[in-house]
Amino acid sequence: MNFSIYILVIATFLMLNKSAKASVLGIFQRYEVHIINSFENNTDELIVNCRSADNDLGEHFLDKGEDWHWQFRVNFFRSTLFYCNVQWGELGQRFTSFDTDNISSTCEETSTCFWSVREDGIYFSCDNKNYEKRHLWP
Repeated sequence: MNFSIYILVIATFLMLNKSAKASVLGIFQRYEVHIINSFENNTDELIVNCRSADNDLGEHFLDKGEDWHWQFRVNFFRSTLFYCNVQWGELGQRFTSFDTDNISSTCEETSTCFWSVREDGIYFSCDNKNYEKRHLWP
C-alpha cells in the first residue's frame, strides 16, 4: 500500500473515531477547559473572553460561582493554543488557558483543565480539587 494512502486511512479513522476520548499520540484528543468565577466578594461580574488563532469564543459574564467552559479537539499538528482575557473591576489579566505542549500533558488523563479566578490570582487544576496558583494580578 502506498505510504500516503496509509496515512490518509489512519487520519480518516482517527477523525471518525469521535467516541474515543484520547487518540493515538494525543492527535485529535478532546479537551474541555473551564473558567470559574471563584471571587468571594463578587461586586462585579467576571468578564471572560477566550480565543485561539481560529476561534473567538466571545465575551462571557460570570457571577460568583459560575463556570463557563468549551470543548475542542487538538489539531493534527498538536499546535492548539487558547488564551483568555479576564477582567474583574479594575483588575485584568491575559493568560494561556490551553497549550498543547504544556497544559495538555498536565491534563492528559482527565482531558479537562480548570481555571479558578480569585482575588489573589488565577489557579489551575486538572481535577477541580487540587489547585495551583499560576498567575498573579498585575
